[in-house]
Amino acid sequence: MSWLDPFLLPVHHLIDATAQWLPMPLVIVLLTVLVRLALHPLNRATHRATLHRQRIAPQLQAVRARHGKDPERLQRELLELHQREGVSPLAGCLPALVQLPVFFVVYRLFAAPEFAGQVNSVLEHTLLGVPMTAHLVGAGAGLPVFLGLLAVSLAIAVLTMRQTRAYLVEPAAGGDPRQAEVAATMNRVMPWMSFGSVLAVAVLPLGTGIYLVTSALWTLVERATVRRTVTV
Repeated sequence: MSWLDPFLLPVHHLIDATAQWLPMPLVIVLLTVLVRLALHPLNRATHRATLHRQRIAPQLQAVRARHGKDPERLQRELLELHQREGVSPLAGCLPALVQLPVFFVVYRLFAAPEFAGQVNSVLEHTLLGVPMTAHLVGAGAGLPVFLGLLAVSLAIAVLTMRQTRAYLVEPAAGGDPRQAEVAATMNRVMPWMSFGSVLAVAVLPLGTGIYLVTSALWTLVERATVRRTVTV
């Protein structure tokens, strides 16, 4: 018995009951929307903190330029600046940490043949004849379904990459060259992280892939909406 089973059972019963009335892919989409709605206040606060950090970016860069050669003084000054401006440097971590258990529950829901001594009846459902447990490798006749899901995932990843690049702040000139190089490397790498969801869709069960694609689309729209509506 997995430690996830106590959380998995009520989700399984809810999905299985709803799937009697709606197609399983739509049920997964609705589940994703419910999860993201529950997390929206937290994500909104995170996006707001991101905008705050962009607003104080010139001050952060000035501090790094002044104290780049004194790491201890630099960390102290950066912490004081964040506290003074009411910005948490770790605000972006919490939503990801909260969503991880949800992802593990969804993955096990479409990967485990049974849990807590019960047969996993969710696995009986399909999308255009393709089981929710199917993988891209060995999909056979279900290959077009995976290719369609991958195409949607790739489109979302490209849009997310462009969105991320638009939000990045360039490192300041005149600061510590090592820190500037680290910041520049992060700016190059971060936009490409959106393609991790495409890789996940390619290797995870179909049901989990639908959840990930829906969640990625929600994130894309949520970030754009918050940026237009939140003032800092």
